[in-house]
Amino acid sequence: MDFEVSAQQRQILNVAQRLVQESLAPRAEYYDQAGVHPMESWHDLWQSGLLASAVPQEYGGLGLDMPTYCMVMEKLAEGCTNTAMTAHMHSTVMRFIDALGTREQKSRYFPEVVDQGKLFGSWGSEPESRGGAAYRHTTITPTNAGYVINGEKHFCTMAGAAHRYLVHCRAEGADPEHASLLALVPHGTPGLDVFGDWNTLGMRATISPSVSFANCRVGDQDVLGEAGQSQRLGVGLAFGLGYAAVYLGAAQAALDFTIEYCKTHRFDPDPVPLAESLIVQRHVAEMAMALTSARLVLYQAASQWVESKVAERAIWAARAKYLATQASLSVTSLAIQTVGGRSAHKRMPLERIFRDVRTCTLMPPNLDQTMEIIGKAQLGLFDALVTAER
Repeated sequence: MDFEVSAQQRQILNVAQRLVQESLAPRAEYYDQAGVHPMESWHDLWQSGLLASAVPQEYGGLGLDMPTYCMVMEKLAEGCTNTAMTAHMHSTVMRFIDALGTREQKSRYFPEVVDQGKLFGSWGSEPESRGGAAYRHTTITPTNAGYVINGEKHFCTMAGAAHRYLVHCRAEGADPEHASLLALVPHGTPGLDVFGDWNTLGMRATISPSVSFANCRVGDQDVLGEAGQSQRLGVGLAFGLGYAAVYLGAAQAALDFTIEYCKTHRFDPDPVPLAESLIVQRHVAEMAMALTSARLVLYQAASQWVESKVAERAIWAARAKYLATQASLSVTSLAIQTVGGRSAHKRMPLERIFRDVRTCTLMPPNLDQTMEIIGKAQLGLFDALVTAER
């Protein structure tokens, strides 16, 4: 397949690269240590136009195709994993709005991103359910004046900082396995309560505590589509491709640091830099090939995305996420081993990238779930709609 980067793609990637160098990378350590929302980096994404990567051009966004979008997410993750992941979560909400929203809803929500730089979060995970499961305990019930939401979510990324939150609910009275109904709940809505802390191994700036909904009311205009529609269309499967891109971008940053370190450092009694060591050369080759292999599958999946059916998208996403997970875990660990004990210091980025990758690769579908999807596909058993909504 032809993976040559076009002039237009290169122009967009140059914008992302400039942001990485000037804004995202210099702030990444602070966001990690402070455990705060990357507000300044979000603002810079908006100013550059990249916050509207998944907003259709018709509404003033970039409307990036899937391969270009994955390139951008990968590039952003080279600078700051937390900023890239939150940007991806936000962008996937834009895909839900584009696929399920009415023209009136699109005209209402998209300008909030394009003109005002607002972010949208996506909350699907629940304490009682397996990550990525279609079943929701959080219910949404119609009333005379809209809908009422009741339930609890956890891993609620961007809680307290996003403008609206896409809450994945179960329509009361509908078939539980095909009852997903999505509501965009504005920040500060009565009945929405954020609780718990977010003191984690990595991805500390994604700020993803728990949230409860107690008779939380939203209007008719805040609900996207019909019950089960998002599952039938498989919009949430795009999460998997973006996750894979973020993993590879973070791991690429670890490899780039390792290469530069080995080219510029030597230790007695060796008179030459670490890069002259056959062991180091083997490690670098192993890391580079792992990323190259995973990247080829990711961009193959991205290039086939638009033409693929929902079940096919689930398989593409599982393949890409599985290989990106394995590659990023391997590369970030081997980078630390190659650089040595000094890499454990906070002044070096490797330990932060290692923690971020180890944490964010747990997002659904995780390794076991992706293997389940791939295995069923190979055995001809994959005939159910698989969702990876978060």
